Amino acid sequence: MTINLTKNAVNGNWAKYLPAISGFYTVQLGKDLADPNFIPPEQIPAGFEHGIQGLDFLKTENTYFNYGFGLFSAGHAERRLDKCDDKEPMIHKRDRSKTVIVGDSGGFQIATGVIKIDWANAKKPEGEKFLEEILRYLEHTADWSMTLDVPGFAGDAPYSAKTGLTRFEDTLDLTVHNLHYFMKHRIPGKTKFLNVLSGSTPTNAKDWYDTVKHFSVPSSVAEMGYSTDRTLEGWAFAGINTKHMPTVLNRILDLIDDNLLAGKDWIHVLGVGRLDWSCYLTSIKRQLQKHHNPNIDISFDAASPFVAAGGYGLLYSHNHFTPQKLTYSMSKGIDDKNLKNSKMAMPFQGPIMERMTVGDLCMLGNTDPNKNGKIGKTSWTTNSYLLAMAHNVYNHVQAVQETLRIADLEYARTQVDYRDWMHGNKGASSNISEFLPNKILFFNNFVEVLFDPATKDPRQMIEDNVAFLTSISFGGTKTTNFSNLFDTSDEPPSEDDLASLDNEKMAGLESDV
Repeated sequence: MTINLTKNAVNGNWAKYLPAISGFYTVQLGKDLADPNFIPPEQIPAGFEHGIQGLDFLKTENTYFNYGFGLFSAGHAERRLDKCDDKEPMIHKRDRSKTVIVGDSGGFQIATGVIKIDWANAKKPEGEKFLEEILRYLEHTADWSMTLDVPGFAGDAPYSAKTGLTRFEDTLDLTVHNLHYFMKHRIPGKTKFLNVLSGSTPTNAKDWYDTVKHFSVPSSVAEMGYSTDRTLEGWAFAGINTKHMPTVLNRILDLIDDNLLAGKDWIHVLGVGRLDWSCYLTSIKRQLQKHHNPNIDISFDAASPFVAAGGYGLLYSHNHFTPQKLTYSMSKGIDDKNLKNSKMAMPFQGPIMERMTVGDLCMLGNTDPNKNGKIGKTSWTTNSYLLAMAHNVYNHVQAVQETLRIADLEYARTQVDYRDWMHGNKGASSNISEFLPNKILFFNNFVEVLFDPATKDPRQMIEDNVAFLTSISFGGTKTTNFSNLFDTSDEPPSEDDLASLDNEKMAGLESDV
C-alpha cells in the first residue's frame, strides 16, 4: 500500500516542503531503470515488492510512498536535453499532472564555485551560452523555475575568492543582466518563472527588490521592449529574505504595497529546513490567501535528507514535539560488518525501513571488497545510501506534516494575543501548548493582525515587535558546520555523486533543526 503524503499536503493547505532532490538519487534510479542488473539483485531488499523503482516517490503507483513535490537544481543536473530524460527519468518522465517540480537555476552553485563562471566575459556572447543552457533546461524540466540570480553573498568572503566578485553591486548588476536575457529569450508557457529576491542585509535586500521588481510588472516589461507575456509569474525569497523574519515580512508588505501578489501564485523560500518555519510560512500563506490572492502557494526546500545520508551516513530516527524542542533528529546509521546477512528488523520504522532487515543496509562483511576493490571500514554499499536517502525523505516530510497537524490543532483550541509574548504567564516563561513552542502560536496571531487590511501601520507593527520577530529568526553570523558534527564513513558515494548533494548548503544546519 502506498502512503499518500501528497494528499495530506494539499488537504492541509499548508506551506509545502520540497525535498531538494539530489542528482545522485535520480541518476541511481535512472541507471536501475535502464539496466535491471545495475544494482545486484542480492542488494535489493526482499521486502521491496516494487524493487528499487519503488523509491521514486513522485509516482502515485508502484511506490512505497508518494509525495508529488520537489525541488531540482540545474546546478547539479544533466543539462543536455538529448541526455537528461533517460539519465534522470524520475524528474523528466514524471506524470506532470500529479507533480510539481520547482527548478533551481543554480545560483547557489555559482556563488560557491561549484559552477565555474568566466566573470570577465559573463555579459558577452560566450558567457551567455551558459544562460541559454540554463534557460532551456528549466523550460524543459520544471513547472516553476528560479531566474538565474548571482546571490548577494557571492561578493563576500570566503566566496569572493571563488567568484572574483567583491561588491554587492556586482552581484545585482549581473543578476539584472541575466534577467534581461531570460526575458528576451524565454518561451512563454514553457515554465513559470520566480523572480529571485536576494540580499545579505535588510538594506541591500530592499535595494535588490526595488531593482528587480519591474520584471514582474507587465507595464514595466512592455517599457523594456518585451511582450507582456514574458512577465515573471511568481517570487523566490533568497539570502536574508529566508531567515530574518522582520525582513521576510517587510518584503511581503512590499509586494502588497506594489500590488505584486495578484496573479503571482507561488512564493518559494530557499533552503529552509526548520520545523518551526513550516508553521510560520503556513500562517503567512493562509493570511495572503485570505486577503490578497486566494490561489497563492508558498513552498520551502531543504536538502537535509539526502546530504545527511549521502555525506554522513545518518538516518532520521525520531521527532520531538515539545514546547522546548520541535525537531527531527538524526542518528548515525547502523553500520556494522558483523551484521551482514542479519535478519533483524530495522529500527526507525516507516515505509522503507519496515520493508528492510538490518542486513539489507549492512551489505558488506569483514572480507568483502567495496566497489573500488578495497576493504573499507563501512558495511554500506552505494545502494545502502540510496535506501537511507529514501527513508530520510519520508521521515522529513512526515515530520513537517505532523508538526503542521499539531499546529492546526493548537490554533483551534488556544487563544493567544501576540502582545502577551513578553508578559506574565502568557509569555515565553509559561508553556501554552504541550507540543509546540509558544512562539508558533504568537506568530500565527501576529500575522493575522499584520496582514489584516484594517491594520493601519503594519510596518510600525513589525518595528514595535522586532525583538519577537528576531527571536524566531535563524542564521546570523555564527554557524555550526554540519561536517564537524559527525564522523563520515570512508566509503560514501563517489566525489562526483557527493558534489551533487550540495554539502555547502548544509553549513549551519544542525542535525535536529
